[in-house]
Amino acid sequence: MLQISIKKGSLIFAGNRQLEIVAALSASKIQAIDISTGELVVISPGEIECELKKSSGYSKLDGVPAENPTSIESVNEADLQLATDRFNILSSFAGKKFLSKQDMEQCTATLKVSAAQVYRLLARLDARLGALSLLPKRRGRLKGVTRIDASAEDVIQEVIDEFYGGPGATSKYIIEKVIDRCQVMSIQPPSASTIANRIAARNPRKLLAKKSGSKAARQTYEVRGGKIQPEVPLELIQIDHARVDCIVVDGDLRLPLVRPWVTIAIDVYTRVITGFHLSLSYPSAMSVALCISHSILPKERWLKSCGIDAGEYPFYGVPKRIHVDNAKEFRSKNLSDSCRRYGIELTFRPKGVPHNGAHIERLIGTLMGKVHMLPGTTMSSSKAKGHYKSEKHAALTFVEFREWFIREVEIYHKTTHSGIACSPLHKWENCYKNKDGGFSYPAIIEDQLRLLIDFMPSKRRVVARAGIRLHNIDYYSPTLKRFDIGTRCIVRYDPEKLSKIWVLAEGEKTYIELGYADLRLPNTTLAEFKRAREKLKSESSRRVSAAEVFSLIRKNESLVSAAVSHSKQARKLKEQKKNRLMDSGHPLNEIISKPDFPASTDYSQKPVAYDIEEQDSAVRVGKNS
Repeated sequence: MLQISIKKGSLIFAGNRQLEIVAALSASKIQAIDISTGELVVISPGEIECELKKSSGYSKLDGVPAENPTSIESVNEADLQLATDRFNILSSFAGKKFLSKQDMEQCTATLKVSAAQVYRLLARLDARLGALSLLPKRRGRLKGVTRIDASAEDVIQEVIDEFYGGPGATSKYIIEKVIDRCQVMSIQPPSASTIANRIAARNPRKLLAKKSGSKAARQTYEVRGGKIQPEVPLELIQIDHARVDCIVVDGDLRLPLVRPWVTIAIDVYTRVITGFHLSLSYPSAMSVALCISHSILPKERWLKSCGIDAGEYPFYGVPKRIHVDNAKEFRSKNLSDSCRRYGIELTFRPKGVPHNGAHIERLIGTLMGKVHMLPGTTMSSSKAKGHYKSEKHAALTFVEFREWFIREVEIYHKTTHSGIACSPLHKWENCYKNKDGGFSYPAIIEDQLRLLIDFMPSKRRVVARAGIRLHNIDYYSPTLKRFDIGTRCIVRYDPEKLSKIWVLAEGEKTYIELGYADLRLPNTTLAEFKRAREKLKSESSRRVSAAEVFSLIRKNESLVSAAVSHSKQARKLKEQKKNRLMDSGHPLNEIISKPDFPASTDYSQKPVAYDIEEQDSAVRVGKNS
């Protein structure tokens, strides 16, 4: 520990002036002289801020940097003990240029060094540094002193600055460049180890930034503090998407299809998975809506619809804040308005700062580690997968994978989490446990279908003579007759099922469900409808009607049925539609006993009256006559 030596001749800094101590006047008064003005002043010891060194930071020997004070933590115990013994003996002789014969004999005998060494130790002794000033010096050059030619040193630094950049940067490449440039300049090239040492002496964070970018450098070296932690459940949940590291098979031929996507939500305080949504489709606004509604609502009925009767999933409730990244489906005005309607604050992760979503990222990593044990896993990278044939070993259908995933989530909830030192289920239950031993519960949304509809994608439309037109498709219900043409409304829809929309007219509080105005139209997805429409537009420059598009969709469905065993893409599209329309585990599918539009019904044929009606008519005519 550095100490200020208050004695005659010491240079000090006090009262914003550089002073030299002249004399001690009393126990509380010191006389000093201002170095710059020569003025004599009187100060107290408490006014001294620090002691100034008489010499500069460099010694006069060849411009070699003076040795910096050594940190006591970096000194081994043996050297520290030796220095302490030396200081205890020599400190009483500090300031003396010569020692008596008796004192010298005492010092040499005790320290077991020569007289010359005693004088060298006395010259190094510094009362401010204490025993650290007498640490044994290591042989060799001081740190920072180089012996190669200055021009060669400049070449090394220039080459590092110029060529050490990009993912392919290596020490070997820099060494080759330095040697090549030195030979061109007729300079003696330094050795490879010398060049490697110069690279290692550079700031590692700056080198990593040049090689892998500033993001990687921040990930490795940045100190991350100042976290705002929630204090109760549902105060903060994080939502993100992930592509599952496993290939599923179709339900008919059990041939490999694709990797599903999962949108998942975690409560940061308790670490419980409040909800998730699995799909074969790419993440969208609908995926977010289904995940949020699944997170908010109780899940007992949903578990039974998925074929799980004994499952335990007691987590639900409206969160105070949802934290997401900057993906397009999260940045929509529709999502922010829907969250605001339910009193939810929507916040976004700063760009380029993935650690702000560390809880959801770690959860996804944990679940994918479980997925890697399944047949058909793709692992997290091609390197980790090695020679494993994922498609060859794929075995689970989408519904089977979902059932497995639900059970793994339950296992996760009942396993001790290192971040909270207990299981997420125990943490959740403990938060809602009352002092009397009973339990309190989060409030339940009464209109559960309304909640889901409120988070669906939306468009603004007006009531027309034919009803509501969305995506160039007409929708109608007799309920619309009570509204005037031109009435403005909000239309919500499911991109995976266009046969229904939900309309909220201006001034109304409840949605109206509408179906196709033309009941002969088949059910389809928005993506399939747009693909068919674009195909027709490319063949014709005129306006394309919805009827023509649906006609093309019917032809495509026949083509898919014929080619389903040969084309993975065709099987994928068929499985997506099948899961959306027929899957009892989907929130919008309650109990489906048959398709919405049976293929056996031909609505273009004129209906035939029942025979009983003809008989009744004949009886009535006979009576009248």
